[in-house]
Amino acid sequence: MRKPLLALAACGLLLPAAQAQTERGAKLLGVSLGDLSYSRAKYSGSTFSAALHPSAAYFLADNLALGAGLNLHYGRQRSNGIQYYRELGYGLAPFVRYYLPGSGRHRVFGEAGVDIGVTHYRSLDYRLVSGPRPEDYYTRNTGTYGYHGAVGYSFFLTPNAALEASAGYYRVAYDRILHPRNMVDVRVGFSVFLPAVDN
Repeated sequence: MRKPLLALAACGLLLPAAQAQTERGAKLLGVSLGDLSYSRAKYSGSTFSAALHPSAAYFLADNLALGAGLNLHYGRQRSNGIQYYRELGYGLAPFVRYYLPGSGRHRVFGEAGVDIGVTHYRSLDYRLVSGPRPEDYYTRNTGTYGYHGAVGYSFFLTPNAALEASAGYYRVAYDRILHPRNMVDVRVGFSVFLPAVDN
Protein backbone atom coordinates (compact mmCIF):
# COMPACT_ATOMS: atom_id res chain seq x y z
CA MET A 1 0.00 0.00 0.00
CA ARG A 2 2.85 2.36 0.80
CA LYS A 3 4.56 2.01 -2.59
CA PRO A 4 1.50 3.04 -4.67
CA LEU A 5 0.99 6.09 -2.44
CA LEU A 6 4.62 7.13 -2.83
CA ALA A 7 4.39 6.69 -6.60
CA LEU A 8 1.24 8.82 -6.71
CA ALA A 9 2.92 11.57 -4.69
CA ALA A 10 5.95 11.52 -7.01
CA CYS A 11 3.71 11.82 -10.07
CA GLY A 12 1.95 14.76 -8.48
CA LEU A 13 5.26 16.58 -8.17
CA LEU A 14 6.06 15.95 -11.83
CA LEU A 15 2.77 17.30 -13.15
CA PRO A 16 2.82 20.94 -14.30
CA ALA A 17 1.32 23.45 -11.92
CA ALA A 18 -2.14 24.39 -13.17
CA GLN A 19 -2.12 27.80 -11.57
CA ALA A 20 0.18 29.35 -9.01
CA GLN A 21 -1.73 30.36 -5.90
CA THR A 22 -0.99 34.11 -5.92
CA GLU A 23 -4.54 35.36 -6.34
CA ARG A 24 -6.30 37.81 -4.03
CA GLY A 25 -7.03 36.32 -0.61
CA ALA A 26 -4.27 33.69 -0.75
CA LYS A 27 -1.68 33.40 2.00
CA LEU A 28 2.04 32.70 1.88
CA LEU A 29 4.15 30.95 4.52
CA GLY A 30 7.87 30.66 3.86
CA VAL A 31 11.34 30.31 5.27
CA SER A 32 14.69 31.14 3.67
CA LEU A 33 18.38 30.85 4.54
CA GLY A 34 20.88 33.60 3.81
CA ASP A 35 24.24 35.11 4.78
CA LEU A 36 25.71 31.62 4.96
CA SER A 37 29.50 31.65 5.09
CA TYR A 38 32.41 29.75 6.64
CA SER A 39 36.13 30.32 6.37
CA ARG A 40 39.20 28.98 8.11
CA ALA A 41 42.80 30.16 7.93
CA LYS A 42 45.89 28.79 9.62
CA TYR A 43 46.79 31.95 11.51
CA SER A 44 43.61 34.04 11.66
CA GLY A 45 41.25 31.28 12.87
CA SER A 46 37.72 30.54 11.68
CA THR A 47 34.56 32.54 10.97
CA PHE A 48 30.97 31.41 10.52
CA SER A 49 27.69 33.20 9.88
CA ALA A 50 24.12 32.24 8.96
CA ALA A 51 20.69 33.86 8.93
CA LEU A 52 17.18 32.39 8.98
CA HIS A 53 14.17 34.31 7.66
CA PRO A 54 10.69 32.87 8.34
CA SER A 55 7.91 34.96 6.78
CA ALA A 56 4.15 35.22 6.24
CA ALA A 57 2.15 37.32 3.79
CA TYR A 58 -1.40 37.97 2.56
CA PHE A 59 -2.30 38.71 -1.07
CA LEU A 60 -4.20 42.01 -1.10
CA ALA A 61 -4.70 41.68 -4.86
CA ASP A 62 -3.73 39.21 -7.56
CA ASN A 63 0.08 38.75 -7.41
CA LEU A 64 0.51 41.51 -4.77
CA ALA A 65 1.30 40.42 -1.21
CA LEU A 66 1.89 42.35 2.01
CA GLY A 67 3.71 40.55 4.79
CA ALA A 68 6.40 40.48 7.45
CA GLY A 69 9.38 38.31 8.21
CA LEU A 70 11.75 37.64 11.07
CA ASN A 71 15.48 38.23 10.68
CA LEU A 72 17.43 35.78 12.85
CA HIS A 73 21.20 36.04 12.51
CA TYR A 74 24.20 34.36 14.13
CA GLY A 75 27.89 34.98 13.54
CA ARG A 76 31.14 34.09 15.30
CA GLN A 77 34.89 34.38 14.86
CA ARG A 78 37.63 32.44 16.66
CA SER A 79 41.27 33.43 16.49
CA ASN A 80 43.30 30.37 17.46
CA GLY A 81 42.21 30.34 21.09
CA ILE A 82 43.26 33.95 21.68
CA GLN A 83 40.19 35.96 20.74
CA TYR A 84 36.52 35.09 20.41
CA TYR A 85 33.76 37.22 18.90
CA ARG A 86 30.03 36.45 18.60
CA GLU A 87 26.99 38.33 17.41
CA LEU A 88 23.34 37.35 17.69
CA GLY A 89 20.64 39.40 16.01
CA TYR A 90 16.88 39.34 15.63
CA GLY A 91 14.36 41.71 14.11
CA LEU A 92 11.20 42.34 12.11
CA ALA A 93 11.05 43.01 8.37
CA PRO A 94 7.72 44.18 6.89
CA PHE A 95 7.69 43.85 3.09
CA VAL A 96 5.61 44.10 -0.06
CA ARG A 97 6.07 41.53 -2.83
CA TYR A 98 4.79 41.44 -6.41
CA TYR A 99 4.80 38.36 -8.66
CA LEU A 100 4.88 38.89 -12.40
CA PRO A 101 1.70 37.41 -13.89
CA GLY A 102 1.96 33.79 -14.99
CA SER A 103 0.40 30.36 -14.60
CA GLY A 104 3.27 27.89 -14.98
CA ARG A 105 5.94 26.48 -12.73
CA HIS A 106 8.27 29.47 -13.11
CA ARG A 107 7.50 32.83 -11.50
CA VAL A 108 9.57 35.96 -10.95
CA PHE A 109 8.93 38.45 -8.15
CA GLY A 110 10.20 41.72 -6.76
CA GLU A 111 10.25 42.69 -3.10
CA ALA A 112 10.87 45.84 -1.06
CA GLY A 113 10.80 46.31 2.70
CA VAL A 114 12.28 47.77 5.87
CA ASP A 115 14.39 46.01 8.51
CA ILE A 116 14.34 46.82 12.24
CA GLY A 117 16.17 44.78 14.84
CA VAL A 118 18.59 44.36 17.73
CA THR A 119 22.07 42.83 17.67
CA HIS A 120 23.96 41.52 20.72
CA TYR A 121 27.75 41.51 20.52
CA ARG A 122 30.12 39.62 22.81
CA SER A 123 33.90 39.61 22.58
CA LEU A 124 36.55 37.82 24.64
CA ASP A 125 40.29 38.36 24.57
CA TYR A 126 42.01 35.63 26.57
CA ARG A 127 45.20 37.69 26.72
CA LEU A 128 43.45 40.37 28.77
CA VAL A 129 41.72 38.15 31.33
CA SER A 130 43.02 35.64 33.83
CA GLY A 131 41.82 32.51 35.58
CA PRO A 132 40.37 29.24 34.28
CA ARG A 133 36.99 30.90 33.52
CA PRO A 134 37.59 34.26 31.85
CA GLU A 135 34.82 36.82 32.15
CA ASP A 136 33.34 38.90 29.35
CA TYR A 137 35.79 41.46 28.11
CA TYR A 138 33.33 43.34 25.92
CA THR A 139 29.55 43.20 25.41
CA ARG A 140 27.17 45.53 23.63
CA ASN A 141 23.58 45.69 22.39
CA THR A 142 22.71 47.89 19.44
CA GLY A 143 19.63 48.66 17.39
CA THR A 144 19.64 48.20 13.62
CA TYR A 145 17.62 50.10 11.03
CA GLY A 146 17.54 49.66 7.29
CA TYR A 147 15.72 48.80 4.09
CA HIS A 148 16.07 46.36 1.22
CA GLY A 149 15.07 45.59 -2.33
CA ALA A 150 15.32 42.15 -3.95
CA VAL A 151 14.39 40.15 -7.02
CA GLY A 152 13.58 36.46 -6.84
CA TYR A 153 12.57 33.33 -8.67
CA SER A 154 10.03 30.70 -7.61
CA PHE A 155 9.89 27.17 -8.98
CA PHE A 156 6.52 25.60 -8.16
CA LEU A 157 6.81 21.92 -7.27
CA THR A 158 3.00 21.88 -6.98
CA PRO A 159 0.44 24.71 -7.30
CA ASN A 160 0.83 25.29 -3.57
CA ALA A 161 4.55 24.74 -2.85
CA ALA A 162 7.61 26.41 -4.34
CA LEU A 163 11.37 26.52 -4.03
CA GLU A 164 12.62 30.12 -4.05
CA ALA A 165 15.86 31.99 -4.55
CA SER A 166 16.45 35.73 -4.33
CA ALA A 167 19.24 38.27 -4.48
CA GLY A 168 18.90 41.72 -2.96
CA TYR A 169 20.52 44.92 -1.79
CA TYR A 170 20.37 45.53 1.96
CA ARG A 171 21.34 48.78 3.68
CA VAL A 172 21.66 48.62 7.47
CA ALA A 173 22.66 51.29 9.99
CA TYR A 174 23.46 50.71 13.66
CA ASP A 175 22.09 52.98 16.40
CA ARG A 176 21.50 55.69 13.76
CA ILE A 177 25.08 56.83 14.43
CA LEU A 178 27.51 54.46 12.76
CA HIS A 179 28.07 54.49 9.04
CA PRO A 180 25.54 52.36 7.15
CA ARG A 181 26.54 48.92 5.93
CA ASN A 182 25.69 48.02 2.34
CA MET A 183 25.29 44.32 1.51
CA VAL A 184 24.23 42.01 -1.28
CA ASP A 185 22.53 38.92 0.16
CA VAL A 186 21.54 35.75 -1.68
CA ARG A 187 18.79 33.65 -0.09
CA VAL A 188 17.27 30.26 -0.82
CA GLY A 189 14.09 28.91 0.72
CA PHE A 190 10.76 27.15 0.52
CA SER A 191 7.24 28.64 0.47
CA VAL A 192 3.74 27.26 0.84
CA PHE A 193 0.78 29.04 -0.77
CA LEU A 194 -2.59 28.61 0.89
CA PRO A 195 -5.41 29.35 -1.59
CA ALA A 196 -8.12 31.91 -0.95
CA VAL A 197 -11.20 30.65 0.84
CA ASP A 198 -14.43 31.34 -1.04
CA ASN A 199 -17.20 32.80 1.10
